[in-house]
Amino acid sequence: MLLKPWKSFFYGLLCHPTEAKVLLLSRNEAYHLPYAQIDGNIWFDDLQTIKNAVEQELNISVNVLHYASYQIDKKQHRIKGIYILEQHNPREEIQVGIWCDRATLASLSFDDPEQKSILEAYLIERESGEIPLLRPPWAQPVWFSEASAWIEEQLEKLNYRQIAPIEYVRSWSMSCVLRIKTTAGNIYFKTASTLPLFCNEPIVTAELASLFPLHIPTVIAIERQHHWMLLADFGKSIGSKASFKVRQDIYRSLAQLQIQSVSHRDRLLAVGCLDRRLDILQSQIEPLINDQAALAELSAAEIECLHTLAPKLKQFCSQLASYNIPETLVHGDLHLHNVARVQDNYLFFDWTDSCISHPFFDLFELFLNRNQKSFVGRLTGWRNSKFKEQCRDRYLSQWTQYESSERLLNAWNIAKPLCALHHAVTYQKMSHSLEARTKQEINAVPYFIRAIIA
Repeated sequence: MLLKPWKSFFYGLLCHPTEAKVLLLSRNEAYHLPYAQIDGNIWFDDLQTIKNAVEQELNISVNVLHYASYQIDKKQHRIKGIYILEQHNPREEIQVGIWCDRATLASLSFDDPEQKSILEAYLIERESGEIPLLRPPWAQPVWFSEASAWIEEQLEKLNYRQIAPIEYVRSWSMSCVLRIKTTAGNIYFKTASTLPLFCNEPIVTAELASLFPLHIPTVIAIERQHHWMLLADFGKSIGSKASFKVRQDIYRSLAQLQIQSVSHRDRLLAVGCLDRRLDILQSQIEPLINDQAALAELSAAEIECLHTLAPKLKQFCSQLASYNIPETLVHGDLHLHNVARVQDNYLFFDWTDSCISHPFFDLFELFLNRNQKSFVGRLTGWRNSKFKEQCRDRYLSQWTQYESSERLLNAWNIAKPLCALHHAVTYQKMSHSLEARTKQEINAVPYFIRAIIA
């Protein structure tokens, strides 16, 4: 049986530049939001594709702030999203539709009742001026204009000339990445959330680049208060289809970077790398296993098992700390989409989760059970468990100045559940820092808890 091709429908909730009104179109005496249809399954964070499609329909330039609703129908292969828009240039004249306020909205009938309820909620928010506390800055009005002005100021200082409009690379609840095409090549802008377990990435990245320029992106400019930075282009990421040899080389390079970082631990902590050493992880076990919201998707039996394992996890923290392997720089989100190759070196980027912790915690791709299903599992791309063991051995061989091969392997086995625990705590903190509408974007705590149990 042939599967239906994926189709994506994106509705634009365009707000009036100065008033609490939204743009509506009508059809057969019923109203609806302007929309664009795109062939294929478009991810929620692909704002540039959505922006291009909506602009073509409305014949104006817009900024895409965030989605109010994003739904995937896997059976029908349909995606439907409702996105909040603002006019990029308020002077552009809109040729279609009517502007509708909340009073008028009550008397109108809609093709899709969900749109009417979302519109009402948005207009109440717009009238009150009260923006939800957990909404990131880049999902709010005017932010894009402010960021663009800062980018233009930095480019002028650098004598770079922008040759195309700024483009979204990715924008979601955790971060926003923009691309600027210039006469000196592509420049990338990034800002990230100020989560409890996120560092001030521009400052940390600049420090790492000064210590390890061959393995860290070049930071062109930073804005400390807003956590903004501009990065020089470093090409495409390696990606999950990397060869076995490339994977081995990446893990060897990572170990060498971590070993070189040992002597810089105090400096890295001082500039903002988070302290997530084993004694701190040990103290985070009880708050995690008693967090009902974070564990809501687990069964009663799984939660009971987790509580039974808590004393053993604490014991493992103490055991792992007894080895001579130094706690050092940990990337925190090291998968092959956060690694690039530049000439003969591997470059590691996206340091929002960077911390000082046990180095083995960066190897979650090697620890994971390939049969477990999750968004993390899709990143690994491992075909053979023997390959994982060989990559593990290549990584561990870099640490023999601290422990024998046998003891390194023992430490590796102790670290396996603790690696899952470390990442479960990371996602626990993330989940509590998201607006309700975006919690679907990150739902990894159950996955890592099940990895601990397994």
